[in-house]
Amino acid sequence: MSDELLTGTLVPLWLKVAWTAMVIVIVLIYWRHRGPANFLWFSDIALLALVPGLWLESPFIVSLMACMVLVGEMLWSVSFFGRLLRLPPVTGLADYMFEERSPLWLRAVSLFHVPLLAVVVWGPWRLGYDPGVYPWAVLIAWLVLLVTRWLTKPEPNINHVYRFPFAAGAGLTPVRHMLVLMITLPLVLQLPGHLLLWLMFGN
Repeated sequence: MSDELLTGTLVPLWLKVAWTAMVIVIVLIYWRHRGPANFLWFSDIALLALVPGLWLESPFIVSLMACMVLVGEMLWSVSFFGRLLRLPPVTGLADYMFEERSPLWLRAVSLFHVPLLAVVVWGPWRLGYDPGVYPWAVLIAWLVLLVTRWLTKPEPNINHVYRFPFAAGAGLTPVRHMLVLMITLPLVLQLPGHLLLWLMFGN
């Protein structure tokens, strides 16, 4: 039997330590160079929340974060690796990774999206997926969007609360923009991720 089974540990210690160390480094860098508002991005919230999620081996926390960001992280990876391989663009979520106005080393920090995607898939597989997290994911998403609009400025357009990646949303009033965003995000991003995770890893 493996050491993990003998000790009853579902998440190996090396992953807990490595994830925590990575998060500490990223927090220190982003806090200094991008400011605390940067942690309102959903991917950054998931990155932080997975620290207690992994240490506590909590199916609820891990499932909640996976539900919130799985589809977004998949789209980011498609955007990044597609651009890297010079494939036809599908989404521009990772275009900033190729903008030279930001130092290469700082852009490289955003590669945390790759292990984040791996963990939000591996975690529910290892711990099981809790299907009850979806309403909580929607509620948290709404709160984060409202707080982001309240606390941040139009640049860098965190969580797209000021404008959509597509020009079609440019003509909306601020209130209509937020309403569309608060309806679209749970239905277009979170719900498919929830259903996929439930189908694959649901208890």
